[in-house]
Amino acid sequence: MGFFYISDEPTDGATHGEDVAVLVAGGELDYAASPQLKARLNKSIDACVRHVVLDLSMVTFIDSTAIGVLVGTVMRLREAADGSLSIVCTDENLRVLRIFEIAGIDSLIALHSSREEALAELAVAR
Repeated sequence: MGFFYISDEPTDGATHGEDVAVLVAGGELDYAASPQLKARLNKSIDACVRHVVLDLSMVTFIDSTAIGVLVGTVMRLREAADGSLSIVCTDENLRVLRIFEIAGIDSLIALHSSREEALAELAVAR
């Protein structure tokens, strides 16, 4: 089992909107970390968040279990609240970006190279 963390970005609701959550994760998103990731994402959705920006810039590895959590989150956000999940993964994180490409995630989830880019696109879409 590798190291993993997930936390809220400290923001005030006026900056992004009350229905937007910005989460930051790092370390290895594997089978052992996936239940924590799922629980944290579900907690946001249960708190009436419609749009989640998940910063994975500090993630060193992601497996199919974690990808399944992300896909499930997208489906739940779309069905329950007409919401969205945006992923931030910097261009330097080629390993994770390659896994997303192989899994076809880029066709289902918006990928961004910075939080600012993700939040700007979300602001335009709303």
